[in-house]
Amino acid sequence: MMIISNPVILWALVGGVSGLTQGIAGTGGGAIAIPLLMILGGYGIKDASGYGLLALTVSAAISWLIQRKNTLYPLTGVLILFAGAVAFISAPLKVMSPPWVIIAFLNITFIFSLYSLWVLRKPDDPGEERPMSYRLKTASIGGMITGFLSTMTGLGGGVVIIPWLTGITRLRFEQAMACSLLTIAVSAPFSAWRQDRFDLTLQEWIGLVFGVLIMAFLTQKATSNVPRPKMLLIRKLTLTGVILISMARTLFEALY
Repeated sequence: MMIISNPVILWALVGGVSGLTQGIAGTGGGAIAIPLLMILGGYGIKDASGYGLLALTVSAAISWLIQRKNTLYPLTGVLILFAGAVAFISAPLKVMSPPWVIIAFLNITFIFSLYSLWVLRKPDDPGEERPMSYRLKTASIGGMITGFLSTMTGLGGGVVIIPWLTGITRLRFEQAMACSLLTIAVSAPFSAWRQDRFDLTLQEWIGLVFGVLIMAFLTQKATSNVPRPKMLLIRKLTLTGVILISMARTLFEALY
């Protein structure tokens, strides 16, 4: 059932909430866009996970611009290369998959996200200066994970790739965040294009972009003076709430 019939208003709202989530938690734009498109726009799980990549692309790109100084470009190039290759290969697999497969992938990813958020993620971890060959090798595996998850679930993969980059590749949290955001900003639209999900009208694109921009700006202003320990807790609680809402909506889709 469609609650918001005006597509421009729908995409402006999706962009605003995605920008708010991405601005607070650093990830989760796709996780909140998918249930919003299902609840408010009447989309099915396959369409919502495909179109959710568009909201994710815009919110990730804007968030990366704010954090770009922490980007390791050679490593990010490897991430993008492998993410794009796997996205290209796995797109037909999603087309053939029944909705329950998409829902299963989504919720497995959500469960791992909660585990990584509260157990694996260590924002104060200083990282290690591992050899570049080691970093590039581990980043290639992380890129493949990102490409597959982006295509199959509509999530950017940041909820998995950031723990990977900090725990396996041994980057600092800020470096992992910046590399992840740029990778998602480039690979997510590629996944959307492979699924024929780039057909928004100009007005819908404007609504989406302005929704993200306005909320990202307001969020940055509102959180700029929040102490770091308190902000970390707010980020965890925000993303946890988004994940639980998404899990509830997708599981409802599967059961009913």
